[in-house]
Amino acid sequence: MRKKHEKKNKIGIWVIIFIVVIMLTSTIGYVFKGGSKEKYNDFSFSRTDDGRWYTKINGKQLAFNYFPADLEAINLSSNIVDRIKTTNMIYFTHDPKSHYSGDIALLKEVFWPYFQIYAEIGLTEKNDFGLPLIDCNNATSAAPVIYITESNQTGFYMDNDCIVCEINSGEDFIAVKERLLYSLFGIME
Repeated sequence: MRKKHEKKNKIGIWVIIFIVVIMLTSTIGYVFKGGSKEKYNDFSFSRTDDGRWYTKINGKQLAFNYFPADLEAINLSSNIVDRIKTTNMIYFTHDPKSHYSGDIALLKEVFWPYFQIYAEIGLTEKNDFGLPLIDCNNATSAAPVIYITESNQTGFYMDNDCIVCEINSGEDFIAVKERLLYSLFGIME
């Protein structure tokens, strides 16, 4: 009878040890699990649990929703990027009925701190917001216009000093915005 009781105790101890080992290894795995790391051109990116991609640009940690390789299909020529980089001021404009208004306002806020380009927002039609009427006719070499519009395709093209950013209604504005920023930061061509 005593041997049977000792055998049950040994099995119970091994079961407890097994459970403790499983718990410890899963805890260690959770604590030390790292997000994925990728390189794109000369930039290192890490993806964290929040699903965003992080990289350092000029000593600052920046977060993106998309990895650069995921945005290569969005057409953006180096002429457009150079045109933006060589100006001191730029206008963003869009149709007042566009549902990208808030996103465009956030994009505007990036231009001065990162590129020392003064950016202002206008609308293509008369509005109750007090914003100026801006369209491609207002574009000049000193102050080009980026006209953001919905289209059946996604990409950028230049019409004189007006940079037209077309967004397919099924596409995400964030993808187009990040494609532009990646190019301006020199991460993508």
